[in-house]
Amino acid sequence: MINLQLLGCSGGIGGPAHRTTCYVLDEHILIDAGTGLGELSLEELARIDHVVLTHAHLDHVACLPLMADSVAEMRSTALQVWALPDVIDILKTHIFNDQVWPDFTKIPNAHHPFVTLHPLPENGPLMLGPWQITALPALHGIAGCGYRVQKESVALAFSGDTADCPAFWEKIAHDQMLAAVIVECSYPRRLADMAQLSRHLQVDDVIKRVSQLPEKVAAIVVHRKPGLETEIEQELRAALGGRDLRLPQHGQIYKLS
Repeated sequence: MINLQLLGCSGGIGGPAHRTTCYVLDEHILIDAGTGLGELSLEELARIDHVVLTHAHLDHVACLPLMADSVAEMRSTALQVWALPDVIDILKTHIFNDQVWPDFTKIPNAHHPFVTLHPLPENGPLMLGPWQITALPALHGIAGCGYRVQKESVALAFSGDTADCPAFWEKIAHDQMLAAVIVECSYPRRLADMAQLSRHLQVDDVIKRVSQLPEKVAAIVVHRKPGLETEIEQELRAALGGRDLRLPQHGQIYKLS
């Protein structure tokens, strides 16, 4: 059984309904650290031991430095951040640089920092207790990836932010453990040009790819741009209405087996 809490699953901000990408796995692991992370209490934030990032765009990392500052004195061990090597370099250069934000990888000292930054393993999955986390391909114009997350005999796939990426779908097409794919859909079909320009998915991309997955695989559609949610939902349901199609709001919890 996987407990997945979607603290943030919107493609932007605006009012109480919109929080950007942040998912919790069993209280201790985050996938991304967007503005949805701000929904947790201090005590809940302090229980997070690992943050696994898809990429370094602000809507996916905005609350990472804030969390590090808020709970540093409440933790006895460093918060561990995992990502592709190029993403780690971006964090070092542009966020934890003593200009945009204090360098918590050296505070209080380099031997015992509040935050440690780790590249994903080159060979094989990242092993965090019972969790196996494997990077999957993505196409977003910068260093980034999706993930396959497995606990025991259940797996989830996260597309991350991406244009249509055949390699991602090939990796999960025959995955017998796959219970759900958490896939972005930023735009309705009338804004397909904007999706292509920004390297995001639009409705027809998602319809094409999800319809090729086994019926048992739930499609959890996230990263819908604020104000476009109803249009996206109507178009998806018209084409995929017979599937397990979920369009979550922030705070929603799924138990997947």
